[in-house]
Amino acid sequence: MKRKLAIAAACLLLAGCGAGNGEIRVSGGKPDESLKVEEVLKEMDDRITSAVAVFVQEDLLVVVEVRPLSRFSKAKIEEELTKKMEKAFPDQTVTLSADRKIYWETDKLDELEEEDKLHKKVETIKSLSKEET
Repeated sequence: MKRKLAIAAACLLLAGCGAGNGEIRVSGGKPDESLKVEEVLKEMDDRITSAVAVFVQEDLLVVVEVRPLSRFSKAKIEEELTKKMEKAFPDQTVTLSADRKIYWETDKLDELEEEDKLHKKVETIKSLSKEET
């Protein structure tokens, strides 16, 4: 009985810690830009769970959700991804964040359809990402 319980607990533990691939969503921009964003983010697939990228006019807002064990090096991941995105998109103003609240706010941007409202909301999110708590 103890052996069955130990095996069941081990299976649950392994299933809970599984490395399920998250989703990478890109809105706005051209198709080749979307593919380039996905390529850069997939290079970091072992450290991020999901990501949302939004192209608005000359801005690129990228928000990532970091894996639980990688949270200790969240600043390093942000810095590394920012450099990669700036290199891949030199003509865009890149803003990258790994903050969960910023992720939630960016995730809601799909509901906005007007370019002006979307740009204002992106500017608000960019200012929030620069705040330190």
